[in-house]
Amino acid sequence: MRWTLLLFLLLGQITLQAQAPKVVGYLPSYRFSLNDQLAYEKLTHLNLAFLNPDTLGNWSIAGADINPIIQKARQVNPNIQIYISIAGGAVNAEWAAAYNKFMQPDKLGGFVQSLIAYANQYQLDGLDIDLEWSNVNSLYSPFVLALRDSVDIHGLGLTAALPGTYRYPEISDPALQAYDWINLMAYDLTGPWAPNNPGPHSPYSFATQSITYWQGQGLSQEQMVLGVPFYGYDFSNGGSAFRYAGMVEQDTAYAWIDQVGQRYYNGILTIRSKTALALQSCDGIMIWEIGQDAFGQYQDYSLLSVIDESINISSSIEGNWQEQLSIGPNPFQSSFKLFTDSGLALEWSLWDMQGRIVKRGQLLNGQNQMEVPTSELAAGLYHLRLQYQDQVLQQKMVKY
Repeated sequence: MRWTLLLFLLLGQITLQAQAPKVVGYLPSYRFSLNDQLAYEKLTHLNLAFLNPDTLGNWSIAGADINPIIQKARQVNPNIQIYISIAGGAVNAEWAAAYNKFMQPDKLGGFVQSLIAYANQYQLDGLDIDLEWSNVNSLYSPFVLALRDSVDIHGLGLTAALPGTYRYPEISDPALQAYDWINLMAYDLTGPWAPNNPGPHSPYSFATQSITYWQGQGLSQEQMVLGVPFYGYDFSNGGSAFRYAGMVEQDTAYAWIDQVGQRYYNGILTIRSKTALALQSCDGIMIWEIGQDAFGQYQDYSLLSVIDESINISSSIEGNWQEQLSIGPNPFQSSFKLFTDSGLALEWSLWDMQGRIVKRGQLLNGQNQMEVPTSELAAGLYHLRLQYQDQVLQQKMVKY
């Protein structure tokens, strides 16, 4: 195996797509007060969460008015697609009873039509199904297939949020294929339900496992959108959830790392790496949820901005870069090298997982290669950052 890696590995083997990658942001009703701070221009899809029926079949999103959100989002971003997300992971007993009542065969048609009517009332672009665990039963697949027929008639999209590495047995192959795409919830590997199992709930490895799993279930690249968390779990406090923004507000250095004590989350470098993975293997990236991002005086540490910049940079890379630059070996031990065939002027820096620069330098015009000695570095994971003019590239590096 050649030890040099072409630049396409630097970019996570990104292949430029015919259309822009999807950036799907969930916004729960309890974050609607952030409406004026949200960067809707950086989303392709906005999923309003969560819509549920009462036992009379009346739909509501926790009694909240979604009109101001829709108006603001479309004012900022006329191209945004707005979906309503149904159910969620915290369905109460009344809502669960309503689903079991109205998804019965004799009531299913009217139930579907009431949902379509809701979407049309607010001029929404699609429906996202997030029924989970005990609420995924024998009624699920007929419900999805009935929805598919109706959304096609009304020109609406249909998506779902599903666990990272688990397919409910009740989801039939036709129901799975009925979705335009699946938002992979590649997070919650552990959490407050497992307080004695502290650790990262959404490591990069879980993202790759999720993609591989759903590929094995027959999904194509175009049918998968990789989910990332803007939150973490604090196992010093029983696994309680916290916002990414809360970490940045404590110390901006925390934006670059994934762990502080027993608090685990995804920082900037991991989100960059996952965005590259999403561009390589999926049709975009999904966020739960955008209201937990950094705003105001901390907006320079926004994870949504990291995603947006990563996508825009990747989309602007000139095709011949793949022939101009290579790196290796990776994994490395005592050193690695940078090569260029065209004498590009590059600035580079190597970052550890605590967000510290451990090496930096320049590859000057006319200089074809540079060896970077690394014998003094500890074994582990690093990020190599290369900048050419206004283009910034990232590569995950491993020292053994």
